Amino acid sequence: MVAQDASPSDAPETGPFDKLGKILDKLADINLAVTYWIIYPFILVVITVDVVGRNFFSHPLAWAIEGSGLFLIGGIFLALGKVELEKSHIMLDIIYDRYPRKLKLFVDFSTRIIVTLWAAATTVRSAIEIPTAYTLVESGADFRYPFWPMRVIMTFAFLTLTFCLLYNTLDACRQFCKKGGK
Repeated sequence: MVAQDASPSDAPETGPFDKLGKILDKLADINLAVTYWIIYPFILVVITVDVVGRNFFSHPLAWAIEGSGLFLIGGIFLALGKVELEKSHIMLDIIYDRYPRKLKLFVDFSTRIIVTLWAAATTVRSAIEIPTAYTLVESGADFRYPFWPMRVIMTFAFLTLTFCLLYNTLDACRQFCKKGGK
């Protein structure tokens, strides 16, 4: 028996649902690797160059705060799919741990349904804004590079999160139906 907080890649493969979980887990791993190895080091370099430029040459990067904040948001959302699959998000364990298993499954299912709907709406809205951002060459006040590539990354991150939430929602429902919440 796999622990409740195990990722889909830890579970023995039993059917198409579990194959979907493994695919989502691999996708979430790739997103996390992009966050760890590309986005966060980029932010570190930008902030370092900004601090050195500001303190030693009196010439900071004008776009450092806006750009690093934008990339930080992208990195956070890219990592959320893995956090959801691992069920590593913050919960009120003091209250949640006292619930019987059946109530925990109900809470997992109902909250994930709501958040899945939010993530799906965010994905659609973000995807709709990509052509507009591209056409208008939308950029920030100081960050003079187009926003549309980051919008594509964010849409992909939202889409991954939506599928991970949907997977965990269906898994909670499947566990509830299979075991009767026991």
